[in-house]
Amino acid sequence: MATGWMRRLRQVTGDRAGLAQRALETVGRAERASAAGDREAARQLGETAVTELRSLVASGVREAGSGLVRALLNQSEYLRLLSRHAEAVAAADEAVSLAWADPGRPRALALALATLAARLLAADRPADGSEAARQALAIGGVQPDAELAQVLVTLAAMLAEAGEHEAALAPSERAAGMWRVLAAGNDRESRFRLGQALAGHAGRLYAAGHWADAIEFSAEAVAIRRGLAGESPETLALGLTDHAMMLRRVGREQEARAAAAEAASLAPVAGTGDGPAGEPGGAVDCC
Repeated sequence: MATGWMRRLRQVTGDRAGLAQRALETVGRAERASAAGDREAARQLGETAVTELRSLVASGVREAGSGLVRALLNQSEYLRLLSRHAEAVAAADEAVSLAWADPGRPRALALALATLAARLLAADRPADGSEAARQALAIGGVQPDAELAQVLVTLAAMLAEAGEHEAALAPSERAAGMWRVLAAGNDRESRFRLGQALAGHAGRLYAAGHWADAIEFSAEAVAIRRGLAGESPETLALGLTDHAMMLRRVGREQEARAAAAEAASLAPVAGTGDGPAGEPGGAVDCC
């Protein structure tokens, strides 16, 4: 299904229609190459797509602006996967500048800022990454969105990896809140993502020392995983193992033993819950 900016580009007429169609095709080819695991081909095609869309924007095709933001964010990801972090930051930064210029699209700006924050963290710039994350979360008028929610989940995990445990809580909480709304329709995929986001937020809270709050989110994540048709016993076992560790931390030993015993009955090799650096032992699937 065509996205909004693709539909708008297809409406371009005159001499620029051919350029618009070529840009659409190049974006699609880059995405397919990335999905197939060909990172260098994705990067090269992505660079061509960015050049083509820049040309359209420069020639006055306003409809190409949101497409250029999208292509730059894609290119930033392709560069990140190649460990070309400075270039990945530059691409995301350009996307942010373009998104700031279009205040009518708060979702695009929030997504661009959150992506920039993740790229800055990957480039070992934690202070700048934290600031970009703060700006992303300050954007108002953003409706719950699956893509943005997943970027926020990843961003929270990266902040935690950088030792910014308190800073990780805000994007993690926002992602869980978005998935709670998106999962209201009760489709399996959204419920699965909600379970992931809740488990991830529990892990973020635990790492920040908010153990009692972590237990609440962990318990909800376990309940969701129990109710998912087709959920693997190993995944539920890992969630129970982490939940047992959190319960044990606050002295709820009887409940911890029950959770650990259930985990062992489902998957004996799921682990003991003794995760690295005092964090849960593996059920918190953040990315």
